[in-house]
Amino acid sequence: MTERLKISIENLYNIFSKYQGNPGMTGSSLYESLDEWNKSLFSKPLQYLSSEDLALFAGKVISTWGDTNDFKHFLPRLFELTALFDTPYDVWILYQKLKDANFQRWDIEEQNAVNDVSIAMWDNLLNDNSEKAEWEFSDYFASLAHFYPDFNNLTELWLLNDSFSSIKNLVIYVYEEAYNLFQKHYIRGNMKSTRNIIAFKNWLLSDSVIEKLTNAFYQYESTELAEKISWTIKILENEKYNSV
Repeated sequence: MTERLKISIENLYNIFSKYQGNPGMTGSSLYESLDEWNKSLFSKPLQYLSSEDLALFAGKVISTWGDTNDFKHFLPRLFELTALFDTPYDVWILYQKLKDANFQRWDIEEQNAVNDVSIAMWDNLLNDNSEKAEWEFSDYFASLAHFYPDFNNLTELWLLNDSFSSIKNLVIYVYEEAYNLFQKHYIRGNMKSTRNIIAFKNWLLSDSVIEKLTNAFYQYESTELAEKISWTIKILENEKYNSV
């Protein structure tokens, strides 16, 4: 985890510490085990809750269990686990819950704290060369591309990052998602999102990205990634030619 991400998570805990946990959270009348669920959630300190502990709550909060303030109490730990690629339930659902909780009407300090941890999480993902990060990359990118307020911030960071992991994930993503992006015109996530698809395609077909990949090919030509870089450049150049 990058230092930037650690600091943003610490700030999240500080900003949201004013929301005290409510062991008597209300929920749907259909939930016969609600008291047990509440008791289980408050059986240990917030920072010791696991993704397994929080999974049920993460999927039901706002809609059928707990309110916005309850969500805000657990939010720092939900994001901390998500940053560790151990998100409770699903990363898309976490951001959907923000929307359900009218995130854009929250205090600006709270909005900034969440946005800061989101962009720090993206920066960390670009720099993480682990198999887990590679496995999770597509889902995390799709969620951020759909929900993060300034898509250009995501692509700017990606363009500036020339680490092996950043190049690898760009190449694999385009190689595997080219049909969805350029033929079906959506970014694949929990839903087929068309939000920011035009901006993303324009970015991918820009001279800057093709030049970035060309430089990467020569930098990593002795690795197994070189062949995929070459194929990705061809995909983008063909799409660019056909879009004229």
